[in-house]
Amino acid sequence: MKLLPIFIGASVLLTGCIGDHSDLKLFVTTTKAQHVAHIPPLKETPKFEHFAYQAELMRSPFIPPSRELTEEVIDTSKDCLQPDLKRRKGRLETYALDNLKMRGTLSEDGTTWALVESTDSNVYRMGVGEYLGLYHGRIANVTPQYIEIIELIPDGSGCWAERPSSLELSGQ
Repeated sequence: MKLLPIFIGASVLLTGCIGDHSDLKLFVTTTKAQHVAHIPPLKETPKFEHFAYQAELMRSPFIPPSRELTEEVIDTSKDCLQPDLKRRKGRLETYALDNLKMRGTLSEDGTTWALVESTDSNVYRMGVGEYLGLYHGRIANVTPQYIEIIELIPDGSGCWAERPSSLELSGQ
């Protein structure tokens, strides 16, 4: 019994929706006739060309190269400046200088060490004579503002040239 008034009210409201919609239909048809959308034709799809991969025996570009491929080949037959190959590599010689940050200094009995942070957020204490960077960079001097570094750069003819570099104190 309670649903009967709701049903009667809904049917009265829906009866009001029936009417003459000819003006609306005329508007829609004239609008569609006047506004024709221009869609450009699709471009022709390029022809597929098969590529035969023939580098199965080569190193995958997604795997880092082995240590043998990245080691330096140094011509020791020439009588010119060469890096010391017998020297054991330092812990920061696998990082480029622009990936290292000087964070501060420590001093004791007149000796000053630099605090150097690597990209893996480890901080190392480095002193004069120690090595860092990819180009056999030897620390020449440590000041509170910067580290003076002397790098050995290959000149292309089998010899090496010294290049001064520095690592400045970074507050960030």
